[in-house]
Amino acid sequence: MAGGQAARPNWGQTIRRVSVLLLLPALAGGVAALLARSGTFEQAAVRDLAPLLFFVAMPLLWLWICWGVAYAGGWHDLAKAYPLRGALPVAHQWKFQSIQMGLATYRNAVHVAADSRGICFRPMALFRAGNPPICVPWADITASDTKVLWLPMVRLRFDRVPQHSILIRKSLADKIRAAFADLWRLG
Repeated sequence: MAGGQAARPNWGQTIRRVSVLLLLPALAGGVAALLARSGTFEQAAVRDLAPLLFFVAMPLLWLWICWGVAYAGGWHDLAKAYPLRGALPVAHQWKFQSIQMGLATYRNAVHVAADSRGICFRPMALFRAGNPPICVPWADITASDTKVLWLPMVRLRFDRVPQHSILIRKSLADKIRAAFADLWRLG
């Protein structure tokens, strides 16, 4: 963030990530279609394998979607820069919060916790694949008020990963500010 300007998201990198995520299932579908046309599979074999394919494919698809959302939204990069070391803080916790990171929106799916070390974000267990907990020290966070459509929000920017930010609701930001006013840094 040189010269007081906020870092802009790298849209080229985000578009490449999303393209890869969309092309992988299309490629798998194309291979399956080619195999089906070539007569390699018999109808009875496919019918017998359908339940097994469902119970194997659905969890794999869910894991792939969770990983893809984390990768496209920037959670993956934040988790590399700010991994949670130790237990999640218990001093102040706000469960089932909504946040937005780039292209990813986590609606009522993230637990937010804070203590004197910083703010931590942990997705619910169902969404944790590819989304490990994040704990950002207070010194690396800069908060700024903003609006998304008509909703008042607060954008959290991070020193080590300036291309990504997290949007949280103003009501959550006010609760965090009330608990840690001396550590909250406005930008």
